[in-house]
Amino acid sequence: MKNKIMALLLVAAILAFGGVAFAETGQVGVKAISADTLNKFRQHTVDLREQLKAKDLELRGLYAHDGIDMRRVDELEGDIKEIKAKISSVAASMNLEPCNCL
Repeated sequence: MKNKIMALLLVAAILAFGGVAFAETGQVGVKAISADTLNKFRQHTVDLREQLKAKDLELRGLYAHDGIDMRRVDELEGDIKEIKAKISSVAASMNLEPCNCL
């Protein structure tokens, strides 16, 4: 019984330290931006963000149904990618670093 507990603790410790080591190598530096720049970005992308939310809600609604229309799903996913690309281009034009959150 003690051997099983020790083995379990050893595995847990290895996983914990492995996770920490992996997390440290994946960190990316963050550049501070002014509140004015952020507000301008939000103003320039308000319509795009609203379109993105609407398309995302529609896509979620399609996934909720049993009979899913894959053609419509493909269209919505394409539209979502285009909107995200437009938002990223606005960010790039304002010298904002792109993020992987979109």
